[in-house]
Amino acid sequence: MKSRRRPWRRRVADSVVVLLDRLTASRPWVVLHSSPDLDDSTVALLRGAPRQIEMIVLAEDPGAARSRVAALGLDVRIVSRRSVRGMLSYLRSRVVVTTHGVFGARPRPRGKQVVGLWHGEFGKLIGTFTGEAPRHFDWVPVSSTLSRTSRVAEFAIDPDRVHVVGSPRQALLRGREAVRARLGVSGPLVVYAPTYRSAVRGMPRADGDEARLAAEQPWQRADLRQLLADSGATVWVRPHPSADQASLPSGPGVELARNPDLERLGVTFYELLAAADCFVTDYSSLWVDFVLVDRPLLAFCPDLESFRADRGLALEPHEAWFPGPVLTTGDDLVAALAEALAGADPHAERRTRTRALLHADVAGEPVAATWAYVSWVLGHLPTGGAA
Repeated sequence: MKSRRRPWRRRVADSVVVLLDRLTASRPWVVLHSSPDLDDSTVALLRGAPRQIEMIVLAEDPGAARSRVAALGLDVRIVSRRSVRGMLSYLRSRVVVTTHGVFGARPRPRGKQVVGLWHGEFGKLIGTFTGEAPRHFDWVPVSSTLSRTSRVAEFAIDPDRVHVVGSPRQALLRGREAVRARLGVSGPLVVYAPTYRSAVRGMPRADGDEARLAAEQPWQRADLRQLLADSGATVWVRPHPSADQASLPSGPGVELARNPDLERLGVTFYELLAAADCFVTDYSSLWVDFVLVDRPLLAFCPDLESFRADRGLALEPHEAWFPGPVLTTGDDLVAALAEALAGADPHAERRTRTRALLHADVAGEPVAATWAYVSWVLGHLPTGGAA
């Protein structure tokens, strides 16, 4: 598949950024940027950051980002990415830690480096598989040798730049009881996190069959409401950041798990996952991380065939890789959820086998490993730029 050609204005702007980056001397500080702002890997890194490292977070929405860091008890400078100060912070940084790239995704000059924290492993086809241009990262953490192979192909980067150390966001999948206490949860907690079908943010695209998903949506069904009431369970619904945030399920037993909703409780989404008794998703890469907590997983995929045809999946066949039932109707989902809430766990052995394939037995911690590399760059690479 051919790469999408960028508009000429974008190419000119990119060339200007490259020139300025070459001419600007670096300082021993780190810029962090994610899409969406302050994603869970960024939060995990900020919580585990060495005190001596100077950091700046570039945000698309600085006001919301400041509210988020305050709610999560973090202390970091927030700067608008779209400001002159944001651009200067980037140009002067010796290390950029980013999910998608900042002002592009290209090699930086003379001792300046980019750490790539993509927001997930496996799930939907991404990168070069969907016609996007290659992305350059100097150091990328992943969770397994299988993921390493995939990431190299997705971004067309040197295999020596991809390291099996785990992903920083996975550090937040801990402290289950403390999170449940903060949420005030006593009964079973179910998290539902579908991927988008029609993207309203970022790159515009439509995958799968949104009408089919809506027709089978079970959260308004009387039998599911009764199941939640009888079991004392609560479903927390997490919309994809690219999806419409307005048309969401509501009512007794259903809570919303958007970032502002969780910030009011002082938790992140991965911490909510840590507290979950069961996780329902579809094609999202979130399930790959959730196998680390070793609790039931359900895949709700009413539009599986159309999604395969439109977007494609990284691990196929999905029914063989997903360590739980792949469900295509609301009736099937209600039945499987009733089984999980009753304590049945018929897919525990499959999860164990899948976890062994998708997560290496890594010595050390992903947050510490990432900061160790950043610290080495700050202390050993020469000052970049000609200024």
